[in-house]
Amino acid sequence: MKNHFDDKRKLIFRILVDSIIVGIFAGLFSVLYRFIISKMDIYRGYLYADSNIKSILILLAIAIISSYTIYKLLKWAPLSGGSGIPQIRAEILGKFQMEEVPTIASKIIGGGLGNLMGFSLGREGPSIQIGGASAKLVGKFLKREPDEIKYLITAGAAAGLAAAFNAPLAGCIFAIEELHKSYSKYVLLPALIASITANFISFVLMGPETAFSFAVAESLPMKLIWVAILIGILTGIIGVFYNTLIVKFQDMFKKLSSPISKYGLLMAVTILIGFTFFKATGGGHGLLEEMSLNKFSVVYILMILLAKLFYTTFCYGSGVQGGIFLPVLVIGGCCGSLIFSMLRNAVPIDQFYINFLILGMSGILASVVRSPILSIILVSEMTKTFEHLIALSIVVIVSYYIAEAFKVAPIYDTLLERQLKDKNLLSPVERELGNYSIFEYTMTENLEVVGKRLREIDFPKHVIVLSIERDGQEFVPNADDYIQSADKLTVLEDATDALDIDKFLKYE
Repeated sequence: MKNHFDDKRKLIFRILVDSIIVGIFAGLFSVLYRFIISKMDIYRGYLYADSNIKSILILLAIAIISSYTIYKLLKWAPLSGGSGIPQIRAEILGKFQMEEVPTIASKIIGGGLGNLMGFSLGREGPSIQIGGASAKLVGKFLKREPDEIKYLITAGAAAGLAAAFNAPLAGCIFAIEELHKSYSKYVLLPALIASITANFISFVLMGPETAFSFAVAESLPMKLIWVAILIGILTGIIGVFYNTLIVKFQDMFKKLSSPISKYGLLMAVTILIGFTFFKATGGGHGLLEEMSLNKFSVVYILMILLAKLFYTTFCYGSGVQGGIFLPVLVIGGCCGSLIFSMLRNAVPIDQFYINFLILGMSGILASVVRSPILSIILVSEMTKTFEHLIALSIVVIVSYYIAEAFKVAPIYDTLLERQLKDKNLLSPVERELGNYSIFEYTMTENLEVVGKRLREIDFPKHVIVLSIERDGQEFVPNADDYIQSADKLTVLEDATDALDIDKFLKYE
């Protein structure tokens, strides 16, 4: 395999230039998807406005057409189901090989139809996969090497998230914390450039407003900081329940071997929800905006919480195109609002109502996804709120450790593990001979390899350590060189071994 890592300066410059192109295309496709979703939110209101015979017949016809189209799209692009985030992670590891054009088309069309019907799914996962697929398309067009394309895919995925929520910093953190789970300049810099470029595209085409119109007017005083602990506990527990439910509903839908029974059940529940509790349909952006303007009763908050909790996991379990961030944020907002309603008569907190919503949103993300920094940065950018990072951090830390205490894995790790068991989804190369890729790992003191000579390390699989970067200097190691904390190892590994080596050389 041709090794472009001999001249890293030239490589990083080329990747950074490519990242601008990636950001443009990822931004355009993600904004297109965001625009379609926003229009479908409006049309969905018309679909469920009347319950006369004519309206129901039209709704049933649209449901049948949508079901058939989604089914065909998923057959055409098998890796386009769900949020797409586990697929992007597996693509980077060499396990999956998505077809770019079918994946983009399936996400946009299937996600749009699902939102029209009222599936409780979000736009962030599809935007991330659309961005990653766009980047792969750009990389192949520019005839880049496979290892470079993987860095571009990461940048494209980050750009997709940035364009979906106007959150470029969150896009960068997502690339590090969720996709690569380690720091590398080959990850951070391209992700930053692509995210800023995509965010610029989003600002030009959709306007410069933040994802949500509400923001914190006054920071939570330190004497009320215990409130953050309560919200953290509640969101931690609810997040664990959420992750468990997704797996249960996935198992349930797998038992439905017939597409007619599967999509029939999905559409029947969706139509029932649409007529009985319309506010629970869709991703939930409008619902969160409404919650920020109105203080609902405890009973109504519980209704929204339970409806979104069960209906979102039900929809996601079916495997259709759609993400979980927005519905999860609604659930988190309900948790914050619930704590607020229970305390408002005993504690003077009326002016801090928005704080409770935002704290709940961050807490639930930390519990479900288990990416604490991403949870803080994403919600802060979406709400233009950076004034109460202490409270946000406390909520996220408490929620994170509550979820860890229950020993329920982060949702994307669980979904990736389940998808890897499906041999039909694995790339042909990975199924047969495997392919080699270059990865960077940053050593931390917690790793057992630190303090050992290379010859003393019992790697779980065969790897070649190409170089070690230490204190800004890079050298080619020999068997007697020690591994030190903060070293950056550039490693050549087979894609079939990537997950095992990832676990060995990363502390999580």
